[in-house]
Amino acid sequence: MPPATLDINGAAEMMKMHPNSVLKLIKGGVLPAARIGRAYVLLTRDVLALIEQQIIAQTAERMQVPGRRVRHTNLLPRKKR
Repeated sequence: MPPATLDINGAAEMMKMHPNSVLKLIKGGVLPAARIGRAYVLLTRDVLALIEQQIIAQTAERMQVPGRRVRHTNLLPRKKR
């Protein structure tokens, strides 16, 4: 189980990005964080929520590309012909 809180480096590692990019997300208000002393503290659930949000948005965008054919799987109901 991941820890309840992360520092900038921990969040960067979880999101596979540079710590400066995480800092930009914090300063831009995209990622909630608190400054405790000299360090930022982030809730793991907030980092995971942002990752999930991006996955959903990017997947939806890929699925709406014109001309792209969607392969039906067992998760999608098949249309009757």
